[in-house]
Amino acid sequence: MQIQAVVRWLAAVVGSVVAFFAVAVPWAVLVDGGDDPWDVIGPVAGVVAAGVLAALGWWASQAGGSGAGEAATRRVRQSARGRGAITQTGGDHGAGARARRRPVREDVRQKARGDGDIDQVGGNRA
Repeated sequence: MQIQAVVRWLAAVVGSVVAFFAVAVPWAVLVDGGDDPWDVIGPVAGVVAAGVLAALGWWASQAGGSGAGEAATRRVRQSARGRGAITQTGGDHGAGARARRRPVREDVRQKARGDGDIDQVGGNRA
């Protein structure tokens, strides 16, 4: 997911630069005279570029995480059949499992069949 976030941020910055030139270049070409039209064109194009960067920056920040206001969902699916004792545990447990601001996405699937004891553990167990 890190690569996706980097690509989105690069797209946001490039989009902001393109927005600056999309406003500034046609305006500079169409302006009749004036000693230095960039005194006006530059700040206006900069404000447009900042707005585009803010919008695309928000979009870029959504990469790899849960949506705004939603809790990240980690799926742990376990299935076991056996004649012995069956123990299944899923989620964060143990001293090394610390609370994260944005949990990484996990997709843990486990199946077990047998005659003996079955012990399944899914998630972080550090």
